[in-house]
Amino acid sequence: MNTRSKGFTLIELLVVIAIIGILAALVLVALGNARDKANDARIKSDVGQLRTISEIIYDSLNANYENTGATAGVEQCVGGASATTCTSLEISNNVTALVTDINDANGGAGNPTAESTATGFCIEAQLNDGTFTCVDNTGVTETGHSPARCTAVGDVSCAS
Repeated sequence: MNTRSKGFTLIELLVVIAIIGILAALVLVALGNARDKANDARIKSDVGQLRTISEIIYDSLNANYENTGATAGVEQCVGGASATTCTSLEISNNVTALVTDINDANGGAGNPTAESTATGFCIEAQLNDGTFTCVDNTGVTETGHSPARCTAVGDVSCAS
């Protein structure tokens, strides 16, 4: 009479667990890369929306991107520490939400910056890989450059 029980041996179970662990590790690595790309896409989208808001500010300031005294221009509204002096409360709230989203998508390091003159503006934010995405009033969108370009006073172009 054969009294051998049916089932898996300890070695077989350990091999299956090891294979599952290896596959899970590969999936997690792939998901991490996809998450970074998704967050970068979020940042690019948010910077594009800041460009649209900048054009609204331009219209609100009578064809001017720059600070007009009581109302902040693009640099102060978008790149400033506080968006409370934008042309309207709605714009201030939208800018604050976009800046918060950019920072959330980059672990707090996105920090969009802006530079503006009466006739132009440049806005950029840092991506997860340390490079930047930049938009300006001429319609240029540039991604992947380093270091930042919208930092010099009066530099309102994404061009290198």
